[in-house]
Amino acid sequence: MSPEKNFMTLEDVAELLGVNYQLIYRLVRSGELPAIRLGRVYRVTQSDLDTYLTAQKTGRSGTVCEACGTIYRSEESVRQACESCGARICFDCWQRAKVHLCKSCAPKDATGKKTGK
Repeated sequence: MSPEKNFMTLEDVAELLGVNYQLIYRLVRSGELPAIRLGRVYRVTQSDLDTYLTAQKTGRSGTVCEACGTIYRSEESVRQACESCGARICFDCWQRAKVHLCKSCAPKDATGKKTGK
């Protein structure tokens, strides 16, 4: 049997990673972790799991808030735009901190440091 045909159950993946089964199930249902469904049971290949883990490690997926630098997985979390240049700003900065400019457009105070507003 080739390595590609070695399928693991979601329980196997959860045990291997030391996480709860429900987390793996949510990753599969959201499409973040590829899986096939055989009857009523999902199966994950080792190569798909390795690809997912590599993507998580390198941080390839995500959008950066240009005001605070936080990386968000959901584009919806970073849907506001800098009032000056249009750079992406997260909901937390926009609504809670009232920051409407990215770091590069934020005005500087008398010491030359950016004030954030």
